[in-house]
Amino acid sequence: MAGQLAIDFGNSYTVAAYWRQASRQAETLYVPGIMRPMPGSTKGVYAAPSRIAYGTVAEDCLVGQEVIESGQTEGVFQDLRFAVVTGKLVYSLVGCRWLSNQDMAKDYVAAIISRAGQTLGLSGEAVLAFTVPLAACNSAPAWRRYQRWLTGAVRQAGFNRLELVEEPWAAAWGAGMKVKPGDKYIVVRLSAEFMEAAMVLAASQSGDGSNERHIRVLSYSSGWLANEEELGFQPPQELAALIRQVLRQAGPLGYTATSLAGIVVTGSAVKTDMLAVVYELFAGIPIYDKQPLAATACGAAVLTAGVDGSGYLRHSYGLRYLTADGYQYREVVPQGLFYPSDGFVAEFTIKASYDGQQEFALLIYRMEEQCMNEDSPLLLRTRKSASKGQAVITVRGSLDGAGQLVVTAYELVSGDVIVEHIAAAKLV
Repeated sequence: MAGQLAIDFGNSYTVAAYWRQASRQAETLYVPGIMRPMPGSTKGVYAAPSRIAYGTVAEDCLVGQEVIESGQTEGVFQDLRFAVVTGKLVYSLVGCRWLSNQDMAKDYVAAIISRAGQTLGLSGEAVLAFTVPLAACNSAPAWRRYQRWLTGAVRQAGFNRLELVEEPWAAAWGAGMKVKPGDKYIVVRLSAEFMEAAMVLAASQSGDGSNERHIRVLSYSSGWLANEEELGFQPPQELAALIRQVLRQAGPLGYTATSLAGIVVTGSAVKTDMLAVVYELFAGIPIYDKQPLAATACGAAVLTAGVDGSGYLRHSYGLRYLTADGYQYREVVPQGLFYPSDGFVAEFTIKASYDGQQEFALLIYRMEEQCMNEDSPLLLRTRKSASKGQAVITVRGSLDGAGQLVVTAYELVSGDVIVEHIAAAKLV
């Protein structure tokens, strides 16, 4: 089995999905031992409870369904994602050492990645897609904190190539809403104890350095679900109040319910009475609630597989090389190309920089500006070492529906394929 892995790390459940090329659709992944089929799902949705349990040695841990089936009650930790998003640090003595809740979250996610990667047969150079929580999309510091933490978890699992997908963007696509630039929509996410909602704007990339962002949060509200006996509130009433707060925040900015293209409802605790509130508040507006637990992970898998997106490049991209006069740039992908492309749009040759070189990092630059994949370059390795200045590798690239440069590389001497149809960098 092979496919692009996308993970939606939730506070209650974590869902992994991948793009199945044979069926041309995203499916949730079953990882033996740590995931279970979710009751009520009609298409075989699998998820791992977001829990981790430690033994007497901190390195020995159980994750997901393993925790449930072990019956262990001591040394069990949950609410992991909430800790990472908020930045709150709480330390516990685990296996004779102190671990923070963020360390535990990293151990949990690294274990999920490792086991899911083994199930799919992925190499360490595979690109992993992760959804960025709604609250982190609403806060630049929270986004950076989540990205740093997640990069560490990915590397702990033995991978080094990471792509971030905003949760509202992925959820919309996974729930069946084909989002267009300029669309405004509300996303509601419900878990067992926590709920959040936001109005977001699907924004065109502006070339301001945030080219990986697809949405802008216009208003946001969240809250813990109170016990039904507390203050006489019921969860549906709390949800209605939360959504009205989002609308009130957006009102002064000129955004009202009548301007919405749709409402997306996701999460592990979407129930009939909660959905009834949404349908009542937004009568006449399309409601997207398909497979609410799996929608975000599947949407991320669809988008990173480059299936349903489209657009054109707003910048030129190329390679950087060193000369006696300093760094120079060679354009390999021109501005204005439409994606997905019909065949290859770029072809170039890589030469050795020094005698004995066998490993080449493919770095793609927005012309004379930023490197698009500096944190996760595609590494090309040859069987034989090369001499300085020797032409070693031919690379051909195309653009997929997500605006990624997808490359196939050949070793010139042997003609062997080094990598085939691998995403090297996202260009939009």
